[in-house]
Amino acid sequence: MKWSYKLVRIAGIDVSVHITFFLLLLWFAMVSWRQTQEWSAVLTGIAFILVLFACVVMHEFGHALTARRFGINTRGITLLPIGGVASLEKMPDDPKEEIQVALAGPAVNGVIATLLWLYFVATSSMPTVDDVSNNDIPFLFQIMVINIMLAVFNLLPAFPMDGGRVLRAVFALFMPHNDATQRAAMVGQTFAFALAVLGIMYNPWLILIAGFIWLAGSAEANMEKMQTSLHKIPVADAMITDFHQMDSHDTLQAVIDATLHGSQKDYPVIEGGRPRYVLTQSALLQALQSHSPDSRLKELELPDIVLADHDESVESIFKRLQGEQRPALVGVMQNGRLAGIVNLDNILELIRINSALQSRVKDGGLSM
Repeated sequence: MKWSYKLVRIAGIDVSVHITFFLLLLWFAMVSWRQTQEWSAVLTGIAFILVLFACVVMHEFGHALTARRFGINTRGITLLPIGGVASLEKMPDDPKEEIQVALAGPAVNGVIATLLWLYFVATSSMPTVDDVSNNDIPFLFQIMVINIMLAVFNLLPAFPMDGGRVLRAVFALFMPHNDATQRAAMVGQTFAFALAVLGIMYNPWLILIAGFIWLAGSAEANMEKMQTSLHKIPVADAMITDFHQMDSHDTLQAVIDATLHGSQKDYPVIEGGRPRYVLTQSALLQALQSHSPDSRLKELELPDIVLADHDESVESIFKRLQGEQRPALVGVMQNGRLAGIVNLDNILELIRINSALQSRVKDGGLSM
C-alpha cells in the first residue's frame, strides 16, 4: 500500500504502518493536552492507542495464520487510522474455511479480553460501578473493554468485515459464490448507511468506517462479478498471438530494440526451448542500471513465468495470479509450445468488451 512503512516482520509477514496512522496519534495527543494540560495524560493516551493497535495487529494475525493453515499466504498487514488490514492472497474457496478465517480475528480479541478478565478476578481488582462513574478506570480494564468492542463490532454482518464474510460464506453454502457475494455486499451497504447516519449524529469516525465498508464491499463484489463473467472464457480467447519472445542468450540490446520498434513491454524468456522466465519493462530498466547492453538475459535474476493450458479459463488464470508474487504475464501453452501470452491489460480489455456486449443485449431487450 502506498505511503506505508514497514515496522517489523513477524512469522514471515511484514507489518507496516500507513502514514495517516501518525495523524491519529497526533490528534489524540492534542485532544489529551487540551483536556488536561498534562504531559502524563498525553503519554497515557498515546500508550492506549499503541496498545489498542497492538491488539488490532494480533487480530489480523489471527486471520493470517488461520489462512496459512489452508495454504493461503498473506502479503502483509497494514495499520490504518480505522484499523488494520491483512492482505491475504485470496479468501478460501471453501465457505467452511472462509468462516474459520473470518472468525479467527474476533476470536483473538475474545481471548485477550478473557485473559484480562481472569486477571481482574484473580487479583480481586475488578473496577466497581463507582470507579467507572468517577472515571477511575484502570488502563488494563480499558484494554479489556476495547477488545470486547472490537470483537463485537467486527462480527457485524457488514461485508467485507469479518461478520460480513461469515454471512457471505453461509450464503455460499446454499447458492453460487457470486450470488452470495452480491447479497452479502447489499447487506453490508445497508449497515454502512446506518453507520454513516450514526456517525453524523454521534461520531465522525463512524462515517469513515461506513465509507470503507461501502467502497471495499462494492469493490470486492464487482471483482467477484468480473471473475464470474470470465468463468466460461478459455484463456485462448484472451491471449495475444502476435508477440515477441526472447532467448536467455539474447542481449539486453536486443530487448531494447524490440521494445523501441514495437508496443510490447514484457517478454517471455525461452531457455532450453521452453518458456522459463519473464522480463518486464521495470526489470529491463533496472538491469540497464547495473549491466551493459551487451549483457545476456541469462546473467539476470528473472522470475519464473506462469504457464497455462490454452483450455484453462481466464477466471482460473486470474485467481492463480492473485496467489503468486510474480509478474502478471502468463504464457499459454498448446501442444507443448508457447502459443500466446496473456497480461492484465488484455484481460481487462476482454472484460470491457464483454461488458459492452452485455449492455447491448440488455438495451436491445428493453427496446423490444
